[in-house]
Amino acid sequence: MPVEHIKVAVVGAGSMGSNHIRVLSDFDEERVRLVGVADTIPASLSRVMSRFHVAGFADYREMIEQTTPDLVVVVTPTQLHYEVTTFALNAGCHVLVEKPIASTIAEAEEMVQLAASQHLMLTVGHVERFNPAVQALKQQLASDQLGRLFHLHARRLGPYPPRIRDVGVILDLATHDLDAMLYLTGGEIEHVYAETQRLVHTTHEDLLLGLVRFDTGAIGMLDVNWLTPTKVRELSVTGERGLYTVNYLTQDLHFYENDYGPTDWDVIGSLAGVSEGTMTRLKVRKAEPLRLEYEDLVRAITESTPPTVTGEEGLAVLRVAYQILEAAQTGKVVTCASQVTVR
Repeated sequence: MPVEHIKVAVVGAGSMGSNHIRVLSDFDEERVRLVGVADTIPASLSRVMSRFHVAGFADYREMIEQTTPDLVVVVTPTQLHYEVTTFALNAGCHVLVEKPIASTIAEAEEMVQLAASQHLMLTVGHVERFNPAVQALKQQLASDQLGRLFHLHARRLGPYPPRIRDVGVILDLATHDLDAMLYLTGGEIEHVYAETQRLVHTTHEDLLLGLVRFDTGAIGMLDVNWLTPTKVRELSVTGERGLYTVNYLTQDLHFYENDYGPTDWDVIGSLAGVSEGTMTRLKVRKAEPLRLEYEDLVRAITESTPPTVTGEEGLAVLRVAYQILEAAQTGKVVTCASQVTVR
């Protein structure tokens, strides 16, 4: 049934959880009311309680039982996603769980099935889908401005975050770019190959160079690490008419047009099939992707319509991530099972 306003509870008050709480606190209480935050670390809980004047709980179960939220937001370490999400779903709550959806494919499958059986929404925090520059690029590709798509190259680089212990860069970072690539191509991944290294992290890979082959013929490259002293979040998309580049951080979108015209120097013209044409910076109305993600979810709950990112899509991304891990461990090309098409 549609609801007029939404009660939201957040599980996890760390760095990312604080971002969620901040965004939720900015909503008009007539639409969204933050009713509680749970965390097992007293200092983290006390900080958000003081800053955002929200009720705090050491036990998320007690919070859900006492506050009866419509939506539970799960911003815990990945290994707890399944436990918290299934409890919330069994309590009759919709759930937004941060990516990756779960630690294992079996857990994610059960989460998706449980949400469906309870007729509840399960959405996954693939927030780059809501980045205005990515949405603008999707519109350009949908209107065939690029023509046939050849290549996607994602660079997601930065220093190692000590707070992340339970997963490596494939599950923590590359899932963002896998989701974005599936969204932009509108296709499925046929096979993957990858090389990884563990240089700083004690238990998981902190460098990935991965290749994914789409059924559309496009090839994607994942260049991801926790070893770079500066933060880089970029995506380039090459096609028959040129090159689009996205800076996720600044939300800039540029188009570099191919120029197939004759050159003044015939030798160069005979060697180059493509030469540099006009560069255009496309106008993008910038906004915080996390806020847009919540706007989408609030609309979905109040109007009883599907959210932009479904649990099935989060599961599809997790499957590919594990196939990339398998490719890295075996040194072989791994054929991918059919996935949900991301639109």
